[in-house]
Amino acid sequence: MIRYENPAMTGSVELDPDGTNLLIRFPYREDLVALVKDLPGRRWDPKGKTWRVPATHVEKVFSVFSRHLFEFAPEISSLLAGTLRAEPPPSPKDGRERSQRTLPLPTPDGDAITTSPGPVEALSISALNRRVRDGMRQLFPDSFWVVGEIVDFDKTAGRQHRFFQLVEKLRGEARATAAVEVALFAGTAERVLPRLLASEPSLTLRDGIEVRVLVKVDLYIASGRYQVVVEDIDPSFTLGKLALTREQILRDLTQKGLADRNRSLGFPVPTLRIGVLASPDSDGWNDFLRHLEESRTGLAVTLLPIKVQGVEMKPSLLRGLEWFAQRAADHDVLCILRGGGSRTDLAWFDDRDVAHAVAKHPLKIVVGIGHQRDQTVLDAIAHSEKTPTAVAELLVRGVEDAREDVDARGARLRSAASERVHDHRDELDRLTRSLQRAITFRLVRHRGALAAAGREIEARARLFLQRQRFLLENAMSRGRDAARRSLDGAAATLDQRTTRLRLLDPRRVLGRGYALVRSADGRVLPSASRVAAGTAVQIQFRDGRASGRIDDVQQDPHE
Repeated sequence: MIRYENPAMTGSVELDPDGTNLLIRFPYREDLVALVKDLPGRRWDPKGKTWRVPATHVEKVFSVFSRHLFEFAPEISSLLAGTLRAEPPPSPKDGRERSQRTLPLPTPDGDAITTSPGPVEALSISALNRRVRDGMRQLFPDSFWVVGEIVDFDKTAGRQHRFFQLVEKLRGEARATAAVEVALFAGTAERVLPRLLASEPSLTLRDGIEVRVLVKVDLYIASGRYQVVVEDIDPSFTLGKLALTREQILRDLTQKGLADRNRSLGFPVPTLRIGVLASPDSDGWNDFLRHLEESRTGLAVTLLPIKVQGVEMKPSLLRGLEWFAQRAADHDVLCILRGGGSRTDLAWFDDRDVAHAVAKHPLKIVVGIGHQRDQTVLDAIAHSEKTPTAVAELLVRGVEDAREDVDARGARLRSAASERVHDHRDELDRLTRSLQRAITFRLVRHRGALAAAGREIEARARLFLQRQRFLLENAMSRGRDAARRSLDGAAATLDQRTTRLRLLDPRRVLGRGYALVRSADGRVLPSASRVAAGTAVQIQFRDGRASGRIDDVQQDPHE
């Protein structure tokens, strides 16, 4: 299971009340400090624990810190859009000159007037803001229509009054080129929002959609914030934009040959291994699962949780599609479930990248993300059912149809086999009887020949055995004679060798008075040349041994 969480805000950027500096605040992070130090004119305010950067560098500040999820005050958007001018930091001289300017006296409308030391008079802040508001109302006395993309509307969900922004973006760009603060007060919301929801198709406001709004210009005196107040909303404009986006995506898929690619894939038979992309907390998923459990079809379901609306929907859905694509061999079909919602809620599925991922997916995709009157791009390029429950019914029906088809095929096979056996039973009986007669006739016909052949084989075998017996007896007689001759010769040779051995026995020689001389280590000394004076010897006689030492050696000169 994969969980996706919204990243927390990193820091904030505000406009100093004097309008000359941007105030940058964030918990200490070494990388962010390094980014601040690269900004021109930056300086650290230790008392306020704030970085100050001249407001004239607002675009640089926005470019650096927007990517780190900083929160920007509404005045920053006004600076970027050019509706609010950044004042350069005053020099000491400029400060003195400004303090000497004379403001026009306020009209007697009840605004408080304060005076600085000396004759110079000044307006109160509320009086200043009220005059600016009145001037704006004189410049824009009537209501008028504006077009922009909604930002930060979702953050005000559940509130009585809704405050958000309308922004202008260049085509294909994510960054806003202009923005205006918007107020949708409770009375107008109670009148307009239900009417949008009841339109055909239904429409709900959310971040990211483009709207055409009837507004009046206003300024909130307490904060000096310029804003527009909503009086009405044109649903046909937004629905038309959504439809145009949908048609553009479908046209692109058609040109690339992808519009019918996934929808043309067939359902495996049977379809038993089901992948699901849905929110586990949604009614659509629970209805789908309950219907499968009640059907007792034994389907194996793998759920990968995703977000089904909002900015996290696209990345979570793309990750889910990729996860199942890598495991396509383990699944038969992939279901994308949501279950109803307004047209603008379902518009999250009208995304070019999501559409391409679905069109190219290796698994057959079944979509159940809305009611029949609400069609998305995915409904047009994949197999579409009205609701998640309808998707479950489709899967259950497929398994039941496959089971019924197998049962019907089995019944037809059994019937055909039975008919075949019945049709050929008589023929088989006739063939069996004919075969038995043929075998009997052949056995009778060949019985005499078999008996004669048996007698001939018996006579030949008897003759062969007699001949072999004669040859064996003759060979045995010759073998006995040869063995006897061999034994007689061996006995004579043995007697000769025994006599010779007896004659050569040293003990017979010693018995005639001779002696045998050996060295101390037992070697026989056959001649005087082998010994020297002082050599220790052993002398063996017929009836014993004696040890001694050679005193003198005399060799025979004739030897």
